Amino acid sequence: MDRIATDTQRSPYWKRWLSLHAYGVVTSTLFGATTPPDRMRARFERFSTVSRASMQRKFPTLTFEDHAMGPLAMESVCAVKSPACVILHLHGGGFVFGSHASYRNRAMRLSYRCNAEVFVPDYRLAPEHPYPAALDDAFAAWQYVKKVRSQKPTFVSGDSAGGGLGLSLLLRLRDLAAKMPNGAVLLSPWTDMTASGASIETNRHKDLWLSRRHIETWAGYYVGKADPRTPCLSPVFADFSGLPPILLLAGEDEVLLDDAMRVAKAAAGAGTSAQVLIGLGMQHDWPLTLPWLAESRSAWNQMRLFVEQHCNAQDES
Repeated sequence: MDRIATDTQRSPYWKRWLSLHAYGVVTSTLFGATTPPDRMRARFERFSTVSRASMQRKFPTLTFEDHAMGPLAMESVCAVKSPACVILHLHGGGFVFGSHASYRNRAMRLSYRCNAEVFVPDYRLAPEHPYPAALDDAFAAWQYVKKVRSQKPTFVSGDSAGGGLGLSLLLRLRDLAAKMPNGAVLLSPWTDMTASGASIETNRHKDLWLSRRHIETWAGYYVGKADPRTPCLSPVFADFSGLPPILLLAGEDEVLLDDAMRVAKAAAGAGTSAQVLIGLGMQHDWPLTLPWLAESRSAWNQMRLFVEQHCNAQDES
């Protein structure tokens, strides 16, 4: 496991403090541990969705495409003229909320920063569709992307629940001896449905949004009747041998810090290249939610370098 230093770029204290605490107030108010799933979905779509037209007025060269695999919808976003690679991004939202529309702005940023075309599928959400519905949809999306962009280096990325889902997808691909991505970039991944990581407690007074109650309540929606220690449900308990290179990012003060750290350690122990970037003083998903901070720009630079480094690696089969 290689730990990447993150203190080379630091925002002024006042800017960092205001940004982090505003983030905490908004997220804890709108997305409480016991907020009904349908209410969280409506709120997230309302506050996060940006129309294609409004984005293209600001960025005229931005392009979008619609894709469908039966009932599974997916949108691709491209912010660069000649993308060097393709990224399948699995959105966050606790497996309960989020969509390609509410992740459109984040997908654009990922496209621009990593010189990539980004695909975001609308995988099925819990509690209506518990495990393995999201994983089945992620696998279908991967197969589709590899078919329509077969000549491009391809990466998997994901944040929060989508980060854990990205790991689950890698495990399924390996177990099926299917083509693997060139690498995976996982931001604040939720990898343990049992909430057994030490940071659940050690960071409980530092995390400005998430708590044990969040993790246990939302895990219950997704786990359904399955065993929460199932490796493709809680990848932290998996064997990580035979996987492509992985870059993990986690905020120093978030309760899910150990969900990333334990994966990085286990992956390295299994012979899989694993780098972990810790955002000093940062919260959950900080590069996506607080992109104006110097700490976020530093994280984006590391993601870009990781993609560039592995872009020319030969796909595994």
